[in-house]
Amino acid sequence: MEFFKDKAVCFIILWFLLFPCFAKADNKPVSIDLKGGEAKVALLKGSASVIKAGKKEAQTLAQGNILSNGDQVTTGKNTRIELNMPDGSYLRYDEETTFKLESIAYDNNEKQRDVSVGLILGKTWAKVTRLSGVKGRFAISAKTAIAGVRGTTYRINVYKDNSVMVKVYWGDVVVKSPMMTGAGDQRQKIGQQTKVEAPHAVPGPTPVSMQEWTYLVKALEQIDIKPDGTVSKPFRFSIKDDLNDWVIWNQKRDKEIGDN
Repeated sequence: MEFFKDKAVCFIILWFLLFPCFAKADNKPVSIDLKGGEAKVALLKGSASVIKAGKKEAQTLAQGNILSNGDQVTTGKNTRIELNMPDGSYLRYDEETTFKLESIAYDNNEKQRDVSVGLILGKTWAKVTRLSGVKGRFAISAKTAIAGVRGTTYRINVYKDNSVMVKVYWGDVVVKSPMMTGAGDQRQKIGQQTKVEAPHAVPGPTPVSMQEWTYLVKALEQIDIKPDGTVSKPFRFSIKDDLNDWVIWNQKRDKEIGDN
């Protein structure tokens, strides 16, 4: 019996020594099980409600409240809300917007984050913290598009017809069709955006199907996705024409928060 115990111990040690080599050879990232984090309602002007994960009834949301994985929030008319995410990033939402926190996990010790938010309808502004050495995803998804980043400032509009607009102000954003991620639930689709091939632009200005496209949208560029999931190549937008009340307010908030 002692012989078999020693043999088992040797096998376990050998496995842990060789496992990194196997992972590298398969070119698959090591998965770390992150615990769910919390997002704080840092600012709330107006009214908003939240349906907590596992619940059916909505309850009133207040500044200072804590949101967790699975919570769905809807903002009222003339309302704006700012969330402080566990990784130091900020997400803001305009009036009459509905979004769901799919995952807000962050582990500073392991240098991993797993943040994904589903924007169902309305407007969001994201100021994503650029963290040195931190791996994982930070993505905002809609029915017809997924926008994934590591550190940047951008905004997304989702309209009632499911069309989507993405504008990038700083950094780069990978925008792709949800169909590019293959089968699986919404969280799996969002998460896979960091593991696929390098972004590429489909030649030509004509729209391409939602099964074919992945774009890298750079600073001061915009991309539009139609309700059927087709998309045209990114183009540079006018800073002057872009200055509306929503943009100006967010830029002011970004300055107050400071660089990250």
